[in-house]
Amino acid sequence: MIRNVDFALPGCSMEMCKPLRAISSCRHVGKSFRLQGLQQDHRPLKIVRASQQYMYDNTNSEYLDCVNSVSHVGHCHPAVVRATYLANNLDVVTPGWEFDTGELTYPRQLRQMLPDHLDTFLFCDSGSEAVDLSLQLSRLHTSGTETVVVDNAFHGCIESVHQLSPKVFKANNITKADWVHIVPVPDLYRGEHRREDPAALDKYLAAAREVVLGTRQGGRKIACFISEPMLVIPGCVMPPPAWLQEIYKLVRECGGLCIADEVQTGLGRLGSHLWSFQAQEVTPDIVIIGKTIGNGYPMAVVATSKEIAAVLGDRVKEYRCSQVVDAVGCVVLEVLQQENLMASAASVGSFLLELLAKLQEKHEYIGDVRGSGLVVGIDVVWTRESRKPSQEIAEQIVHKMREEYVILANEGNERNVLMLMPPMCFTQDNATSLVQRLDKVLCELPKPQVPKEETGLLSYNMVTGMCEGRLGIIQPQEEGEEEEGEGFPCPRNTMGLEGSQKSYQDLD
Repeated sequence: MIRNVDFALPGCSMEMCKPLRAISSCRHVGKSFRLQGLQQDHRPLKIVRASQQYMYDNTNSEYLDCVNSVSHVGHCHPAVVRATYLANNLDVVTPGWEFDTGELTYPRQLRQMLPDHLDTFLFCDSGSEAVDLSLQLSRLHTSGTETVVVDNAFHGCIESVHQLSPKVFKANNITKADWVHIVPVPDLYRGEHRREDPAALDKYLAAAREVVLGTRQGGRKIACFISEPMLVIPGCVMPPPAWLQEIYKLVRECGGLCIADEVQTGLGRLGSHLWSFQAQEVTPDIVIIGKTIGNGYPMAVVATSKEIAAVLGDRVKEYRCSQVVDAVGCVVLEVLQQENLMASAASVGSFLLELLAKLQEKHEYIGDVRGSGLVVGIDVVWTRESRKPSQEIAEQIVHKMREEYVILANEGNERNVLMLMPPMCFTQDNATSLVQRLDKVLCELPKPQVPKEETGLLSYNMVTGMCEGRLGIIQPQEEGEEEEGEGFPCPRNTMGLEGSQKSYQDLD
């Protein structure tokens, strides 16, 4: 196999991760380009190399990366770098030509990891393209036009997929397409119906039922329901299994397909299951897997059945597995198994949740801790009693943690959820270090208080500059765009559509 060939790379694997040009050569560096910029001098964080769960800046300072889930088995894993280098130096034929590459291993390995009916794999360059292809498949197979999505979801950065992403079209004041139908997030902590209400699940199901059945008004037909089985983008919300099971049942009764977006949670990240749809005890018709399968290499997969894929006709040839994808994909699965990373995610994730639960008892700013494996969300509030979300405090924590050499990000609808989705090689020692530094930062913050509604201002100065979320670590700012004034960080909902496309495109 390619991955077993002995050879010498031109320099070490970490050297291969260096950018081709220095960040300082950019024409203009605005606030929205800064990765958790410093309060004093606003210098951008210049990451020049990375290895495993660590990233290094131009001063060789080491940062613990707690957010980059795309580097699934670790930044610049030598086996993945080796496979990518060798495969990319093979003779390449333009896509679309018939070319005998022999029997490829990767599709066969994927088939062993998924339900039997998901026996066909269509390969793409990104999760966004995979979502777009899934939408095409569902419409062609069902002859339907209507799509059901979950509120505050994000599924990709291209135009057709933006239509399926309430997070994007709401933030940019774009009118929702009439063929898109939104069900509420079943958030039992902060949603309309909370875990204290014994009928909360029934109420969320009733709302979802009304939306799904409403798609048939005017003779319209449902094409699909697309959702993350674990709702990472809306704030790391794990729905009660009965919620997703009921929606799948309703959609199928209406003739639609069920699509599981596993871009964020697939390939063992939950620890308990290889795929998050298994944790929800549902069986999708289509599964979308993103760049994690290539450890960041631009590859993604739509897994579906032969019957559904057949609607593409001859176009199915456009989505074949290439030699490079085969080599890289096989190595990632090999590393995942050999280094027991799924079992590690389960044990380290459980340990991390225990530490965070103790930290929650100590600090009022931590309202809720939730997640599974190496998908963890910390809901930051002004006070636990109020549950009022605090984007300001969350961003303050992210900035101060950067000074502690830890890279965090805040996500969720209110941008108040600290997301922890590190590379799978994240260890218990890393978890201990993370929580200790987080404890230090929280101890240094002012005493919790709910801000006055009439002013919306805090009694202390916030760091300036926009703090990017996990999906938008780098959001280039156009030259000539004015800098924001001092005070609160600019919220993402003022971001233009073009900016949102740039800021989300790297991690799908």
